[in-house]
Amino acid sequence: MVRFLRGQRGAETLEAAATLPLMILILLTIIEFGWAVYAQQVAQEAARQGVRVGIVSQGNAAGAALSTAASYARNAALQGAQASVLAPGGVVGSSLRVRVRYTVPHFLGFLGLPPLVVTGEAEGRQEGW
Repeated sequence: MVRFLRGQRGAETLEAAATLPLMILILLTIIEFGWAVYAQQVAQEAARQGVRVGIVSQGNAAGAALSTAASYARNAALQGAQASVLAPGGVVGSSLRVRVRYTVPHFLGFLGLPPLVVTGEAEGRQEGW
């Protein structure tokens, strides 16, 4: 009976050693997926915030939108996010479009995965006073 239990413990240790790397890989994949979803949502919201500020700006609508979008992304931990204004607005009724792009860093870089780029884009009409 003691011999059987000793052999059973060895098998359990071997099974744990075999499955632990797989469990860690699954955990890291879940974390990476969550970070990518978070980055996508922040990029989209940064573009929305930029458009909101830009369409009510009475001066430089494109500049206000660009600085707001970049600041929002930076404050939400997306260091290196690139904000750009695709349509400058400025004239009442004209379109103001902002795009925020961010390259998500990989936790699983050793797998050789290509970089994941998330993009958020928003558009609004310039308001008049």
